[in-house]
Amino acid sequence: MRMSLVYVFAASESEAKPVVQIAESSSKGSSVSGAKRLRSGTNEFVLVVGGIGPRAARARAVEALGSSPISDGSAGGPGRKPDAVLVIGLCGALSSSLPETQIVAYTECLCTEESRPALRCSPPITHRLIELLKSRGIACDPVTGITSPRVALTKEDRVALGRSGASVVDMESYEILAVAAEAGVSGLVLRVVSDSLDREMPDFNRALMPDGTANRRRLARVILGSPLRMARLLVISKRAMGHFAKALEIILPADCFALETPAIGK
Repeated sequence: MRMSLVYVFAASESEAKPVVQIAESSSKGSSVSGAKRLRSGTNEFVLVVGGIGPRAARARAVEALGSSPISDGSAGGPGRKPDAVLVIGLCGALSSSLPETQIVAYTECLCTEESRPALRCSPPITHRLIELLKSRGIACDPVTGITSPRVALTKEDRVALGRSGASVVDMESYEILAVAAEAGVSGLVLRVVSDSLDREMPDFNRALMPDGTANRRRLARVILGSPLRMARLLVISKRAMGHFAKALEIILPADCFALETPAIGK
């Protein structure tokens, strides 16, 4: 059986943590600067923590996909292109029909820059992931996502973003998918809703720097200024990632990432 090579992108260490816990370290070691090489089932992964926001995500994706990670003969030979790029992590709901902890798979991703086209995720692989989770009792909704350079803090912010036709919002997926498309690699997005349409968020935008990093002093002031909102957010985010980890336990070892793989149930 051919082993699939998948690049997994997460914005933060906390969002990447389930992958590290589920997959086993590859004996080949790190293959991209600052990335981890992991294996699970029939698949080999390069786990890339890209940072928060579109600018940081694009820079890290260009760095990762612009290199030749497999140069030691493993998983198919020198310079092998990944079979797929998988973006994972949290997202915010733009619809009242999507509750917190709901897992979603993007069919396409929009950008808040209206001049940029919608990017379609791989239909056959996305369908397999949804069907595989469904067969194991985990609901996964197909959705249109949108990537924003700012945190959607209020219901009004989310309603405005929802007018684009998107059902969820994140801060990284579009740029990673764009780089994957430029590299000729199939793109996928699997996320979990961590904040509902009605949830009020601390004003993280005050702490975000242009490169996606957080100014620690500003972030501390944001947290201290909204202790109850921050506490509630941490609780629901932990619950959402716990549910998401169950989905990753099913998906990561599965033979479903290569385009030639037959669809689930076929």
